[in-house]
Amino acid sequence: MSILDRISEPADVRSLAPCELDDVAGELRAAIIDSVAENGGHLGSNLGTVELTLALHRAFDSPHDAVVWDTGHQTYAHKLVTGRQDAFARLRRADGASGYPARDESEHDLVENSHASTSLSYAYGLAVARDLAHERRHVVAVIGDGALTGGMAYEGLNNLGHSGRRVIVVLNDNGRSYAPTVSRLTAGGGGDTCAFFAALGLHYLGPVDGHDVAALERALVDARGYEDPVVVHVITRKGCGYQPAEDDEEKCLHDVTPFDPATGCARTPRAPSYTDAFAAALTELGRAIPSSSRSRRRCRPPPASPPSRRSSPIGASTWASPSSTR
Repeated sequence: MSILDRISEPADVRSLAPCELDDVAGELRAAIIDSVAENGGHLGSNLGTVELTLALHRAFDSPHDAVVWDTGHQTYAHKLVTGRQDAFARLRRADGASGYPARDESEHDLVENSHASTSLSYAYGLAVARDLAHERRHVVAVIGDGALTGGMAYEGLNNLGHSGRRVIVVLNDNGRSYAPTVSRLTAGGGGDTCAFFAALGLHYLGPVDGHDVAALERALVDARGYEDPVVVHVITRKGCGYQPAEDDEEKCLHDVTPFDPATGCARTPRAPSYTDAFAAALTELGRAIPSSSRSRRRCRPPPASPPSRRSSPIGASTWASPSSTR
């Protein structure tokens, strides 16, 4: 019997010996790769949160302690250690596990957030309700894989810092969403991350190696002792432990159709997406405009306008000033 076969609820994760944690992390990655290879889904982000999931369920008592995930597509390992291993083999099928948190699947899924930037607002509301009921339990918001790039997340941070509500924010910093994020708040961004959160009224712990369960567990236990909101900054690698994902510089196999687990290659060619069709249509429209017409329609860009990140037949001359578009 594998270690993972012995886990049907978070209490089983807490009962594991420290020497078993690396092995069960490997088993979780194998289960994720096998199911996503068969059914498609989000791969890279989930391979990066395996150790974090184990540490969270060792440091907190879900569902008594509220754990909210953001983005919701990072929860595959969480599903596997909360009694859904059989359903996970049929991931994203009608008779299987959802690709996102689903309240009808498990009491450990508190909210159904498919995409980004909602967890901090949820956490604030959960903390207010807890305090009104005079309960003593933890509220944890796991935010990452691009989720901290949305404005709603910053509103949530502001609410937490201003109110002083006792919430633990776990920042899963993999430096990416689909592609690398552009931010001075990332570990290599050059900004003072601690000072940023402190200015908003949140304590800061980290950064912590997101693939070291023992280090993560220690940081999360430390965070439990704070009576004010605190951020635990965790550094993870998207696609960790699966070489084809780590070698994919574009997306780290973020979202995939069924694939060959030996190579990471899709079993059938990918059909054109809406984005592909839209880009092709715009390119054709640009080619249809004579260069002389493009020159006559030229509009001087404002000084702060960014240059075109990609060459196109229309070119940078299509940047319009804000006043010209009103």
